[in-house]
Amino acid sequence: MKYSKMWDMSTIALSIPSSIAVGLFMGYWLDKWLGTKPWLLIIFTLLGVACGLMTFIRQVLKYNREDEKSAAAEAKKARAARRQQS
Repeated sequence: MKYSKMWDMSTIALSIPSSIAVGLFMGYWLDKWLGTKPWLLIIFTLLGVACGLMTFIRQVLKYNREDEKSAAAEAKKARAARRQQS
């Protein structure tokens, strides 16, 4: 379980730079193909940044919800154990 959390966190860390790199490459390639230097490079790089940040926020919220659910389940188990001891 511990290593799966580390793997999930590493995907969060790689989502922003990979999105930026894809946007940068696509913008560069389209600028070269269409001869619109540097406009598409700028636009696609900014789109890559936006997509990376959106992915980052979604993943962080998802893992936060999962942590809250597991904490609630542990608290429920602890309450049930205390009731049985009483």
